[in-house]
Amino acid sequence: MHNPKPDWAMNKREKARAEAIAKGEKPKRRKWPWLVLLVLAVTAGGGYYYADQNGLIPEPPEQAAPVEPEAPAELIVRLAPFEVTEVAPGDLSETLRVTGSLTPSRQVHLSAEVSARLLDVTVREGDSVKEGALLAQFDVVSLENQLAQAQSNAEATRVQFAQAQSDFERTQTLVERDLAAPTALENAQSGLDQLRAQVAAQETSVQNAQTALEKARVTAPFDGVIAERQVDPGAFVATGSPLFTIVDLTSLEVEATAPVSISNQITEGQIVTLRVEGFGDQTFTGEVERLNPMAISGSRMLPVYIALENTNGALRGGMFATGRITLEEKSDALWVPVEAIREDAQGTFVLTANGEALERRAVEVARDWDNGAKVEIASGLEPGDTVVSAPLPELRAGQKFAITE
Repeated sequence: MHNPKPDWAMNKREKARAEAIAKGEKPKRRKWPWLVLLVLAVTAGGGYYYADQNGLIPEPPEQAAPVEPEAPAELIVRLAPFEVTEVAPGDLSETLRVTGSLTPSRQVHLSAEVSARLLDVTVREGDSVKEGALLAQFDVVSLENQLAQAQSNAEATRVQFAQAQSDFERTQTLVERDLAAPTALENAQSGLDQLRAQVAAQETSVQNAQTALEKARVTAPFDGVIAERQVDPGAFVATGSPLFTIVDLTSLEVEATAPVSISNQITEGQIVTLRVEGFGDQTFTGEVERLNPMAISGSRMLPVYIALENTNGALRGGMFATGRITLEEKSDALWVPVEAIREDAQGTFVLTANGEALERRAVEVARDWDNGAKVEIASGLEPGDTVVSAPLPELRAGQKFAITE
């Protein structure tokens, strides 16, 4: 074996060991490590014997008996009250959702029918008025003058007409006696006809002047509320100028739309349940009054007009309303929410929660209602049955359950 150390790095014992190996002799082994180990072993054995004899070594603990694992507790499904539904006969309906704005079913825009100066305006926007109430008063002086002048002209023309009538009768007598030429009678007839036409025209002028004098008082055509006032006292108003807008709020109308494809299901008199913006969950009842015969241009929607009574005046024009038209109804029908219906390879069924465990109950579905939210049951359930109506696909028949409070 080659010694990795050089000679100058070896101590005396290492050099002697290297020389012995070079001569083929077996090197001497050191015996003191083994003696040390022997002494330590004897000492440890004596110490253990001493401790054992004097009770210094504790007794080993007794081995505990093995514990048998407990059987797992049976799982009970907890169902909230809103996750189950008790089956009971009820009313079913098919409805159509509609939206629209409220407008007064009767409103009128009053315009001036005379040209005169306004002396007084007695109402403002928001005022309630009764039929025949004075709204505005025009200056009647000029109108009375116009009437007097028209009456004078008509009276003068009547006098001329009476004279012409007398002249015509005299001329006619002379012609019959051959004392006047026939042309004289023709001229008399022509003058008489002309005056007759003038009398008629002037009488019409008198009537117009009388009407204008009557129109100097602007009155309400019906009970209502002033929605607009567009004139003020002292202004000169020409014929045709807008004065007031009056609306009748006791009856309102909702212009809604419906698909043309279901227009054959909408008829006059159908009940409409409405909710109006600003009134929360309060509902109002209206009815379909009429249908437009033509769809809105560029769409497949048909205007539907819904009448709504407003006798207490709580509603206002322009309010937004949403509602449902009742298209079809059925009473005393068994139904469940659509979420209760389940299907598998064996068919349609529900899970009933009548006893301690969920039970699979095959059912026959008649049809759906309320835009698919409710399902009418033809057979398979009885009044009083409780079904799981929440979408819980993990539930299975046979599982035990409890309904929480």
